[in-house]
Amino acid sequence: NNFEQRQNITRLTDIAGRYLTAYRLHQQICSQRTKSSSLLERAGLTSWLDLPAAIDTQSNLDSNLSDKQCSDIISLAQRLSSMDGALNLSSHLSKIAGGLAARPNRPDRKVIFRPYSSRDAHILLQLKRTVEVVSVVDREEDALENGKRSKNSRGRIKTLLDGALSAGKAARNEDIVPEIKQLKEYGSDGTPPKGVADVVAQAAIEKAVQPSVKSCVARLTAMETADDITQLRQRVNEIASSISQDSIDGSSLTKMANELLHQPTILLREGKLSRREIEDVVRNIES
Repeated sequence: NNFEQRQNITRLTDIAGRYLTAYRLHQQICSQRTKSSSLLERAGLTSWLDLPAAIDTQSNLDSNLSDKQCSDIISLAQRLSSMDGALNLSSHLSKIAGGLAARPNRPDRKVIFRPYSSRDAHILLQLKRTVEVVSVVDREEDALENGKRSKNSRGRIKTLLDGALSAGKAARNEDIVPEIKQLKEYGSDGTPPKGVADVVAQAAIEKAVQPSVKSCVARLTAMETADDITQLRQRVNEIASSISQDSIDGSSLTKMANELLHQPTILLREGKLSRREIEDVVRNIES
């Protein structure tokens, strides 16, 4: 029963995420239409989003959406897909950045790795611009929080994008993946034989993508661990403070709480303590 509930929650979260993303994309489209009615018709959605300073971080749609706007949002949402898990996300983004992922608009087309193609490498510029937008919005939110880290911080998104950028650059670096030299003769626009490209692509995955993904996942895990440790210490300190109000020697109580936190903190850093087990630790310390 609990398993079914978790599955239902996951499905609902997936649907909500896709429709929220579609809504935000539609906001950007409406924002740009007010600036240039012909821009989208000329360039198309994906090309337009690649333009410098194209992302409007302040746009807000009227809450009263028209039937046409609702239809557009639904259409966008149905074309989006989702995935979860740091490893899956990092691997997917890293392969895209490296020119090693299948193209959603051409599922029937086999992926040919072309590390010297300027067109394929353009994804790196797109990723850089995305990171810039994320960083700007994050700084604005931090400023609103008076210098404190915003609860809605996009640090994890930036970490994923930075990891993908690292993988994309490494996959095209002859020092890291010397095998790509076999494809140099085909230049920027040429298409190498699939057999050769597949062998080189596998080398790029092993030498460029996988190390970048491992590093990215490690950073994300450290971020999660840091949040869990902060939460655990804050809750235990609150318990100690409430008890010390009725106690003469509050400093001894605080010292005892820190000693009790030592082992759970080590287990958290080693990834050996789940969030459910954190609750047990807090209850044991409180009792």
